[in-house]
Amino acid sequence: MKNDQPFDDIIGLINSVPSLDNVAFEEIYQVAEKYDLKTYLGNKNTDTLKVLAAVQGHIPAIKRPLISIFAGTHGVAERILNGNISHIAKDKLKAVTDGSSGVRGIAKSLQAAFKVYELGVEYPSTDFAKAPSLSEKDCAAAIAFGMEVVAEGADIIAIGCVGLETNTAAKAIAASLYEESPVYYFKDLRKENSSRLEALEKGLLLHKNFMNSPLDILRCFGGRDIAGMLGAIIAARHQCIPVILDGFSVCIAAAILHSINKESISHCIAGHVTTERGHEALLEKISLIPIHDMGIGIGDGSGAAFALNTMRLNCEALSTIIEK
Repeated sequence: MKNDQPFDDIIGLINSVPSLDNVAFEEIYQVAEKYDLKTYLGNKNTDTLKVLAAVQGHIPAIKRPLISIFAGTHGVAERILNGNISHIAKDKLKAVTDGSSGVRGIAKSLQAAFKVYELGVEYPSTDFAKAPSLSEKDCAAAIAFGMEVVAEGADIIAIGCVGLETNTAAKAIAASLYEESPVYYFKDLRKENSSRLEALEKGLLLHKNFMNSPLDILRCFGGRDIAGMLGAIIAARHQCIPVILDGFSVCIAAAILHSINKESISHCIAGHVTTERGHEALLEKISLIPIHDMGIGIGDGSGAAFALNTMRLNCEALSTIIEK
């Protein structure tokens, strides 16, 4: 990428996504009508199959799924949490990498590839209430790192996030992106959340004159993990790989892309809606309907993994129906 204007190449990628395969979409549409798939699989499942076909360019199939988990540490955590935030972040990451987290177990059961993309959890981004979270160069580098997810050779990618205070950064991005009050993104304002709200209000005031584009908003508030997820999503779009989005933080990465070019996330499927404040409304803003609503309260990839299983079962059902 160009050193003088790191975002130029990224904007170019976002605005030059390939067209979806209308022939494959029409083929599944005809199959759905012929075999009355909406009756047997339901409207939502049938529509998901159409999206898969249009993205993959053929009768949808899931043979090489990847569950990818992004992790980073946000400097704003220093004013919210007690203790060494790098140690807290490493402990949180360890639960995923050593197999003790639920999403790791789901991946094993699904025989899905599982990979953690660790973006310097020991090196927090800058506290956005004091200065921009990342420089433009570092933000672009994190985006490029996330793009490496397509190198795994997957035919579908589920994305989750276990970053430290990533959700707080995501709320700041949402409030900026949609010009909303940060208060909206909190269910209550007890002591812990009041410090988060205070950080958001300081950050929004500090950066209000420097957020000229969605990528500027990302740079000001988003750490390396959110930037990495954005990179993963846009790289998958160019490689015609469907993406399953997990919680609020993952969907914020998609929302940034959507605000630049709506077609850049046409390969994305919302795995589920969490109980995170604002997640349901965010999905409506980016025109995605979640597959599941299971009352999950975090976006660590578990919900996307459950949705992956549902989507694979739909593909198997479709295959059997067509073969008959």
